[in-house]
Amino acid sequence: MTTQWDFAQALLFTGHMIDALGRKVERFPARAEVRARAAIHDVVLGLRREATVGIAAGASGGDLLFHEVCAEVGISTRLCLALPAEEFIAKSVAPGGADWVRRFEALIERLGPANVHVMDDGDGLIEGPTENVWQRVNFWMVEQAVALAPERTLIALWDGKGGDGPGGTEHLVKAAPGYGIRVAPVIAMQGLVE
Repeated sequence: MTTQWDFAQALLFTGHMIDALGRKVERFPARAEVRARAAIHDVVLGLRREATVGIAAGASGGDLLFHEVCAEVGISTRLCLALPAEEFIAKSVAPGGADWVRRFEALIERLGPANVHVMDDGDGLIEGPTENVWQRVNFWMVEQAVALAPERTLIALWDGKGGDGPGGTEHLVKAAPGYGIRVAPVIAMQGLVE
């Protein structure tokens, strides 16, 4: 039996959210956005081929920058939301500020219903049941990458440290290779912050 792939390559993205106002320890301050976008652009451009699809969540910061960069270079993307849009905005977009909410809403509009997906109860269970929605969404994006393309690469915008809780960037960077997903050289946050 031959597997029919929709794409030749899937680029999976994980990265830090832009720092919320008042965050005590900086991780992705707003002043690093331009450099982060440029770094994501360089990596995506270096990996881009015909029939490539991008897969990412939609949090303020790295996720939205990835979707925007992919649109700029002609790569279609799929938006994977762990929660219904309004709840996701409240938890993962609005803390970055009103401009990020506007950009998220523009992304939803641009992608349309066919490329905006909200996780169902049966998604993201490749490691078994878990109550942590952020871990499940990581595994769900892995499931999608594996189903869509024979070649898969994870791009990560990461400070190399443990996250604020389970299911963040570190989790996906460590889990992806176990599912046949190559991890591109990490875009180090430290080099982007003045």
